[in-house]
Amino acid sequence: MSMTAKRRLHDIYRLTDFEKAVKRYLPKAVYEYVRNGAGSEISLRRNRAVFQRYLWRPYRLRDVSSLDTKITLFGETYDQPFGFAPTGGAAMTRYDADRIEAAAARRHNLFYALSANSLTPLEEIIRINPRSWFAAYLPSDMAVIDGMIDRVQKAGYPVLLITCDVPVPAQRIAETKAGYSMPIRPNLRSTLGGIVHPGWTFGTLGRTILRDRNPRIVNIRPKGGPGLFSSEIAAVGGSPHFTWDHIRHIRARWKGKLVLKGLLRPEDAAEAASIGVDGIGISDHGARLLDSTIAPLEVLGEMKKAAGSMAVLADSGFRCGGDVLKAMALGADAVMLGRPFLQACALAGGAGLDKAVSILKTEISRDLALLGVTSIEALDRDLLKDLGEMHSAERAPDYV
Repeated sequence: MSMTAKRRLHDIYRLTDFEKAVKRYLPKAVYEYVRNGAGSEISLRRNRAVFQRYLWRPYRLRDVSSLDTKITLFGETYDQPFGFAPTGGAAMTRYDADRIEAAAARRHNLFYALSANSLTPLEEIIRINPRSWFAAYLPSDMAVIDGMIDRVQKAGYPVLLITCDVPVPAQRIAETKAGYSMPIRPNLRSTLGGIVHPGWTFGTLGRTILRDRNPRIVNIRPKGGPGLFSSEIAAVGGSPHFTWDHIRHIRARWKGKLVLKGLLRPEDAAEAASIGVDGIGISDHGARLLDSTIAPLEVLGEMKKAAGSMAVLADSGFRCGGDVLKAMALGADAVMLGRPFLQACALAGGAGLDKAVSILKTEISRDLALLGVTSIEALDRDLLKDLGEMHSAERAPDYV
């Protein structure tokens, strides 16, 4: 570990410490892109506050000298019940962030999903981490869909995750006010941010441009995608014409495991099951799309019932090992984390990710022992006391 990484990680004890620390090293536009949520950020606050609804009811006087935190997901065994959520724009937070995250996930035997909105060719990521998943944003054009499926399949990805909750672009006010834009367009705020954060300007943006000349979103279409400075990038994302018929077509063509991410209603979970989908991601996209949505944790139980034999993953708002265990007790098969890993990588690269994973692993093992439970499989709903419907979205102390 470099001296710079050691210095930056010195006072990191919780995942929430990464967000506070990284604010010093990222331009405000980039920092807000990672931090902010849609609209008035009601859902962003609610995603955190909802964890206070559930309180533990621990067992006592049980032998907890040996703990098992492993899970099995889509036929693979992982050392922990959490992994890396797909995070578009990771390369804007640190040079080569996609490669760094993929390598860290392999190093710690965690699952990792590469976002289609990434700068590193998917063919390179699968060589770094052969068990990587690919998270696609697909249009309604069947030719493009088929081309992407064939490309991902040829590369050898075992899991295809379809992002289902972005039919139109979201409104995120804080990042816009701070000067963040795609395509990249120099403006006063972003220029000033770059000037006062030369480490990011030269170490992240500068190195990326020197290497790639015209950095492109290379995994959004069968033969690449638009550059970060091109107006065509505004069309990157989902499509308002993308429907269940496209999912049926994808299921028939894709031979690997298929996951639909962004579901919040049991009817949609049941529809996915009827099509033969292998897993669902209960998610509000980290509160980055539609404000005032129900928190994924609140619907986890009913979604699990509707999912049948499908695997159930959850994300949005998870910030500690106890959060992960609460989701597992409510029926999740695994949890995906996005912002904390982005912030850890931005702060200290691979060393930052090692620290973040270590914090979560320690918290999970400690909490299991204090609950009187020796394995992830032993977690169940009876361990939690539900305080009932929440009527407030007050921010929990020290959390975002």
